[in-house]
Amino acid sequence: MTTQPIELSQENKRGSQSIQIGQQNNYYGMDYQNTKALCLDLIKNELDIYKDEAEKIARERDEHFLATFFNQLHEEKFDDETIFNEFKNPDMQYSYIEAQKAYIRLGTSELETILSNLLVDRAKEKQRSLLQIALAEALTVVPMLLPEQLDILALSFRLRYTKSLIVNNFDSFFKYLETSIIPHVDDSQIKESLFQHLVYTKAGSIDIAEIGLEKIFAHTYGGLFLSGYTPEELGDFPNKYPDLFTHCLQFPNKLQINAISYEQLTKILDTKDDMPLDDKKYLQEHFEQNLLSEQEINNFICDRMPNCKKLFNYWEKSNIKYLSLTSVGIVLGANRCKQISGDTFNLNIWI
Repeated sequence: MTTQPIELSQENKRGSQSIQIGQQNNYYGMDYQNTKALCLDLIKNELDIYKDEAEKIARERDEHFLATFFNQLHEEKFDDETIFNEFKNPDMQYSYIEAQKAYIRLGTSELETILSNLLVDRAKEKQRSLLQIALAEALTVVPMLLPEQLDILALSFRLRYTKSLIVNNFDSFFKYLETSIIPHVDDSQIKESLFQHLVYTKAGSIDIAEIGLEKIFAHTYGGLFLSGYTPEELGDFPNKYPDLFTHCLQFPNKLQINAISYEQLTKILDTKDDMPLDDKKYLQEHFEQNLLSEQEINNFICDRMPNCKKLFNYWEKSNIKYLSLTSVGIVLGANRCKQISGDTFNLNIWI
């Protein structure tokens, strides 16, 4: 069995990267060699436009990106034959060329990671679909964006388009904020031009109506922000439906409806075929009417986690409260989340 030198990208920790050069068993077959040769040939004309030192840097980046991309494909369980067959597709070749050209020009590790992630996601979408189109378009848009703009997309995506399935109490909620939200917040980046450029690249649009952060938390995790009821206020309901009530998280001497959100409560009630409709309506109304005020939600979160003050400050002072994401913005926001926290998302939910 022959061996060949191969450059491996090894992630050490967030924000750092090392390059390891070594001998690796050649488990790549001829399809790998053919695909590598094809990729190098596809980008040949692009490399020829650079001269002197720029040409040397461009060729080094070309080799590095190709190695990173192929290593990631194998981590995702793509076999050599599948990769080779996918690269017979003109659209896949076009996407690769666009990604490689961008990395050759700019050469940042952040850009390399997100371009490689997008290409792998594109390779998974073999059938023509809206998601395939959005992934291909995202490859042309991401080189036009700064890291802080990607964080804007990630923050909007996390808060407006997703909910954490692990959040069911205060500890998990604040852990979610600490690990998945705060890393994307830079309250110094409030310039309007950042958002205007996102609109220009068609990653998002600026709506007329704003949506407050407190309202988002109340909608998504309302069960954490209920003021509760005394047993007398609820009458016989806790006895009739004991599984639908629990001790109030905010005021433990009271009771609250046992659901993390109005949406979850509705799904629970939909499974109770023998429950009278009036009782279901009563529970839904008493969930919505029992929410803390927006200012109370703000105070509670910031008192428990002072670092969140910059989150609320950023949301209030910037145009992110008006931002809606396009399909391309969702793709880029989700990929930025993956880059920072390692979380992955099934984009077919949104696109």
